[in-house]
Amino acid sequence: MVSKVNKLANDISSSSAFMDTAAFSAEWTDIQLLQRRSHNIIYTASRYGRRFLLKGLTQEAASLSDFRLMQEKEFRLGISLSHPHIATTYGLEEVPELGRCIVQEFIDGAPLTEWLVTKPSKQTRERVLDQLLDAVDYLHQRQLVHHDLKSGNILITHYGANLKLIDFGLSDTDDSLSPTDNDPQADIQAMKQMIRLLFPHRYILTSNDLRQSIRRQRQLRNFIPMMVAVVLFAATASMFAIVKHGRDAEQQRYENMLALIDTYIAKERELLTPIVNRQDSYNSSSISDMKAYSAGFEDYSNCQKYFNTLRDSLTASFDENDPLREQFWQIWVRRETELHNELLPIMTGKLH
Repeated sequence: MVSKVNKLANDISSSSAFMDTAAFSAEWTDIQLLQRRSHNIIYTASRYGRRFLLKGLTQEAASLSDFRLMQEKEFRLGISLSHPHIATTYGLEEVPELGRCIVQEFIDGAPLTEWLVTKPSKQTRERVLDQLLDAVDYLHQRQLVHHDLKSGNILITHYGANLKLIDFGLSDTDDSLSPTDNDPQADIQAMKQMIRLLFPHRYILTSNDLRQSIRRQRQLRNFIPMMVAVVLFAATASMFAIVKHGRDAEQQRYENMLALIDTYIAKERELLTPIVNRQDSYNSSSISDMKAYSAGFEDYSNCQKYFNTLRDSLTASFDENDPLREQFWQIWVRRETELHNELLPIMTGKLH
């Protein structure tokens, strides 16, 4: 029995990868060239059994103090950042035969456009969009600008489909010696392009507050299924009440009907008012702002269509011979007309 145990222990020690101490060496091994740029050379290499990215200078650039200072600046910027969706910087050190390199996290993933070819689900793309907004917001809150937001600098991991932002704020270190303007507008415009890659037709991006604009449009889309559920529930409850209470409940039904109409009209006002108010920021003499106005008007029209559908659904919940059916429809139309007469002139007035 003892001999069998010893044999098993020997087999484990000889075959298990976890017992191979050479794989956890502090030396850089398996160095492979990944990319060569104008002033930088990027490699992947292993240490301690893990893959890293090594970003060094070309032989010509390494001899110039300006590029060495830029490398130090890039390192100081990277090491100061800590965010789950921004590639991590670990150190700046001399690597044998490569010179001084920035040691960064190696991302096992694909650029955004390549990942989109795999046709990820809408839910996954929404999650990736939120991660991108989080990463860029983090940089802007620290008064930093990426300067080079594009598909190649937005990687999606093969495992888990999580976003990782790379090469942040490095446009002045790779391509020029002049400092880069720290205006976030460049990032915002680039972000709009990335959002259109993720969702070509889903979001109307007329505002520079991208997160708020996307949140508002998501709320509008999520509101419709919720209202359909409410309508079905209300219609079922209303019909049940008719059967149970009969003619003695007519007055109560009438009051419930008015309350229901008031609830939906209030909800319609709550959704339409922000759509109307946001037109105040547009300049009708600007072609681009006119297009933005048209997009806002489309939101207004779509919202009105949704509530017309709700009105018709609720009207249909009454029996054709029920006198409340016609009353319900007339009262709803009258109150909805009053609401639109209040808001529509504000919308149309912006065109003059």
